Amino acid sequence: NFFMQEADKPIKLHLGSGEKYLEGYTNIDYPQSEHSVIKVRADIYHDIRTLSYADNSVDEIRSHHLFEHFERADALALLMKWRRWLKPGGKLVIETPDFHGCSVAYAFALTQKRRMELGRHMLGSQEASWAIHYDFWDASKFKYVFKKCGFGKVAIKNYQNAVAQHFPKIPFLNIVGNFLPASFYKKRGGHKLPNVVAVAYKSGAAIDENAVAREILSQYL
Repeated sequence: NFFMQEADKPIKLHLGSGEKYLEGYTNIDYPQSEHSVIKVRADIYHDIRTLSYADNSVDEIRSHHLFEHFERADALALLMKWRRWLKPGGKLVIETPDFHGCSVAYAFALTQKRRMELGRHMLGSQEASWAIHYDFWDASKFKYVFKKCGFGKVAIKNYQNAVAQHFPKIPFLNIVGNFLPASFYKKRGGHKLPNVVAVAYKSGAAIDENAVAREILSQYL
């Protein structure tokens, strides 16, 4: 039965899909009218903040360079909501600029152009109302926030450049890729910008969402 097959298919959400359309996922993003640079490819055009799925119904949620665009309180609210959507053991994948990696790279940058590039990566390009990065994320913060928000089995990967991210199993590319000239990346695409990919799974632990949010947000004050 076709409808039974469709119903049995895993629900995997790719939030903030942009130009990167992932097969096997429901790709969701703002409509093209909200984008001034990229050409969006999505299955559903919708504001990520107002999406709704049933609790314990989603197998996987992933977002790449979306999460940093939300203000701190909104980001935590989304994280709690996404956890409710996920089935027990459901997978969450979030990729953002690596604040720690960018900070180190900024401190050792040799040119103003490089510092401006890293600053844009950390704070957003700001060419549109949504193109602002409101918060910082790195390995230690992801581990802390995920644990507080009821996620377990957290795994973190740090990538210093696109070559290392594209070939994650080849050692030393985090170093070697940074020595490749800008012309290499310009010709082939990619960048020399630090990113962090955080993977976690919904645990069975009960949490008080309001208490957790207050505890985390109070540390910024």
